Amino acid sequence: MEYSVKKIDASYAFTVSGVSYIGSPKPHTAMYVSKKVEHLIKNLEGLQECLVFAEEGIEVPVGLKEGNCFVFCKSPQMSYAEFVNQFAEERDNADAKRHYQFTDGGYYLGENVQIGADAYIEPGCLIGHDVVIGKKARILAGSVIKNAVIGDHFFCNERAVVGSTSFTMYEDEEGNKNRIATLGKVIIGNYVEIGSCNNVAAGGCGDTILEDYVKLDGLIHIGHEAHLHKNAELTAGITVAGFVDIGERVYVGVNATLRNRVSVGRDSFIGMGAVVTRDVEAGVTVVGNPARKFEHKK
Repeated sequence: MEYSVKKIDASYAFTVSGVSYIGSPKPHTAMYVSKKVEHLIKNLEGLQECLVFAEEGIEVPVGLKEGNCFVFCKSPQMSYAEFVNQFAEERDNADAKRHYQFTDGGYYLGENVQIGADAYIEPGCLIGHDVVIGKKARILAGSVIKNAVIGDHFFCNERAVVGSTSFTMYEDEEGNKNRIATLGKVIIGNYVEIGSCNNVAAGGCGDTILEDYVKLDGLIHIGHEAHLHKNAELTAGITVAGFVDIGERVYVGVNATLRNRVSVGRDSFIGMGAVVTRDVEAGVTVVGNPARKFEHKK
């Protein structure tokens, strides 16, 4: 899956082979940047051969233009979406020719799947193409795993979905909502637990990441490009929107909601039912709607 940037600008000879997020860009990928997050352009420093759809009016340092191709447009998200949807169409056409095998264990297995030693998969599961699962995994009945790279000692409870299509939309010139293709993955560390009926969305342009020892209770939604750091613990009924960053050893109470792009510092406590709409400092407790710092009375 490669695209020659020369088709867009003849002065560039490189190709891109995927996509990434301007907040964490990778070489040889396409991405977009709007004026809302213009400050993130600094992340391109030191990188070469990126294709960047940028909103008109954004000032780009000369040094970044030398090795990267910038396409200035009125709606960079729409231009980016139209570009990556071409990538996805090629991928989907190729995947349509691939086959699932119905195993003796009563689950469906895609092509080019890697499963570690002593893994246990119950009937009714589906493991998608190119998935990697480490040793001693336990995946219980009815679960679906796609677009994922998973470490050792993974536990997945019944009817969970890992690697689902992300909910990322753009508006066309007529104001209609259209889907942006999902090209990222879910990256899961060791000793991670996924609860019953969870949904962990794949990254739209980057990856959704669950580090070692992350523990999720039942009925939880993890949005695209969320990053849950080591030993984060999320109890039942929680909604984590896209691009949320949850620090190490954070505890999130029942039915809490975290708005997209918020960051929660390590060792913090999110109270039951809290609605987190802004960043949370490390080592504090927040409660309520909107969530606010809880001060212990002496």
